[in-house]
Amino acid sequence: MQERIDISTDRLEVHLCRLGPEVGPPVLLVPGLGASPLVFELQPQIPLTDLLRERGRTPWSVDFHVRWRRRGQDGSALVGALEDAILELAELTGHSPRWMEGVGHSLGGMLLLALACAGVPFSRLALLGTGLDLSGSASHLRRALGLLPLGRGLQLLRPRARGIPIRRVTRLAAPLCGRAVATPMERDQFAPGSTEGPVIRRFLRDAVRDLSIPLLMDLSALFTEPGLRFGAGPAVKEAVRGLELPVLFVAGRQDRQMPLRSVRDAAARLPGARLVEVGEDGRGRGYGHLDLLCGRRASDEVLLPVVDFLDEARSR
Repeated sequence: MQERIDISTDRLEVHLCRLGPEVGPPVLLVPGLGASPLVFELQPQIPLTDLLRERGRTPWSVDFHVRWRRRGQDGSALVGALEDAILELAELTGHSPRWMEGVGHSLGGMLLLALACAGVPFSRLALLGTGLDLSGSASHLRRALGLLPLGRGLQLLRPRARGIPIRRVTRLAAPLCGRAVATPMERDQFAPGSTEGPVIRRFLRDAVRDLSIPLLMDLSALFTEPGLRFGAGPAVKEAVRGLELPVLFVAGRQDRQMPLRSVRDAAARLPGARLVEVGEDGRGRGYGHLDLLCGRRASDEVLLPVVDFLDEARSR
């Protein structure tokens, strides 16, 4: 039987779900922008959730249920709801957040860092495709957001802003993807040949969530010098300098959404952080943004190093 924790506020809903039987302390899995927790289970050989259970951990997935007609679903609302969910998870499982580990992909990693800066005492964090400063980057995320040219005018719309029902679009597009010719949507997320076609189609059909416009507005700050912040606190890229927490960053060399130099920059800001870079030139050997979780070679080259990093705490 799967346990679940539901946090509902006037702005959004957060669901934590235990994936499989309880076999040990909880590990929080936080997906990226517009993705469901299914991304952590898509790797066709040994997905991250299976590896964690084999090592005596219980994966708990985080699902932000963005309702595209609802207002106010911004980054500060996500961080606040997630902090409440973590407290409930600690009470339910009997494991203090001080012994809780987190694995985040992209935006999920940013949220975990923001929570750590806010005082959530994680034991260890592993972050895949996560950067904190894109101000000097030509990331394709900039084009996808399409927010910066609108500038201040878009911010004036913030109180009325809602969301984008992208889930319907990707479901319709799914049968066309993962074929001989990559669509623009695929090229932004996957390196050529690195993730199997059926996996790409399943992701687009079943693992995409709608997008929140206020959250996209928050993320547009990644491309500005002041930087991303959730709420009224300092920019995350500066706040992390004071963290004393073991953190592993994993960067894909072919990642067009979160370029390698942005992940390197984030790792350099944290005292003692570790960086693993993966991906080689050549079809089927690279790592785009989502290949880090579901690429053909990800079990050995990405996911096992993540679990080994988490295991270091036990060996000590």
